[in-house]
Amino acid sequence: GAVAVTGSHTPPEIHGLLFFKKDTSELFQSEEEVFEKIFFAESFKREKWNGIGKYYESSSEKIYVENLLSRFNREFKGYKVVVDAGHSPSSNALCKILESVGCKVYMLNTDLDGRFPSRPPNPLPEYLDMLKKKVTNADADFGIALDGDGDRATFVDERGNVVLPDYMGALFSKYELIDKKGGVIVCPINTSNVIYYVLENYGGRYVHTRIGPPAMAEALVKTENAIYAFEETGKYIWPENVYYGDPGFAALRLLEILSRDGSLSSIIDEFPKYYIKKLAIPCPDEKKKAVLEKIQKMLYKKEDVELVLVDGVKVVFPNRDWILLRPSGTEPVFRCFVESSSEKKLEELVKKALKIVEEAMKGC
Repeated sequence: GAVAVTGSHTPPEIHGLLFFKKDTSELFQSEEEVFEKIFFAESFKREKWNGIGKYYESSSEKIYVENLLSRFNREFKGYKVVVDAGHSPSSNALCKILESVGCKVYMLNTDLDGRFPSRPPNPLPEYLDMLKKKVTNADADFGIALDGDGDRATFVDERGNVVLPDYMGALFSKYELIDKKGGVIVCPINTSNVIYYVLENYGGRYVHTRIGPPAMAEALVKTENAIYAFEETGKYIWPENVYYGDPGFAALRLLEILSRDGSLSSIIDEFPKYYIKKLAIPCPDEKKKAVLEKIQKMLYKKEDVELVLVDGVKVVFPNRDWILLRPSGTEPVFRCFVESSSEKKLEELVKKALKIVEEAMKGC
């Protein structure tokens, strides 16, 4: 196993520990709960850092680069890629990988700085103006922006447009289903409806999970013929690689796809357009459970909707528009995800979502 000390996409003052098992997956939720129970009860023996096992140094970057290059084992000469490193320590490895396969690479924000002076560590579309401009100025084939610890990626097409991670996930799903002649796609409950278009047109099934990489990894491990997983934060997971987000693998896979099917924008243009909005409604931690239970009771009375209780409460309407309401696990807020195929309808659903949560909070 392994332990990663990381702040990931969070502000620089926040750090945490990620525990990985031998198969490269994070601890499953049930395993996390056991670990946390032991930790907070302090029912363990304390030991000096050098009292268990051995310390040794290894070139993890070298191992990582060589592993990816051996998996693809081909060149992509003539392609131009812009990498917004976001001050991430993984940027050097990604540059080596892309240059090794023949790409012309343009690097942005490469200096290692945990204060993230150029942009916040989370590669959200609103922070990527520099990347978008560089892609168009360099006439690049695509751009890729990393998060603080290099497990999330947001892509920009050759026109300088941000491709939302749900759409990149749909793109990769399409080609996995084509190349592997079917299979199961794993994605969280807040995934865009664009995945249904892919499944209906390219022959696959899906498994919806709770939000977060541990749940996705567990489903990948336990689901027969699971071939790929992704989430809207920009994590793309191939089980034949590792059970975790890997922008390097994603970049090489995209190069493979572009080498046979043209530009990134032309592939994305195939997919139907959906509109999505994310909201955070303040809610004290001690009230979350009661609010969630009240929301469920309120919505069970509705006969024209489907309720999905995988993670929070997802309200699915007959036309597949949906609202997802769930308590945050890290902040005193209720998360609301809303999606519609109509921009006008989206705003109506946003108002409906806010009203549901506000009504449920009364008296709690």
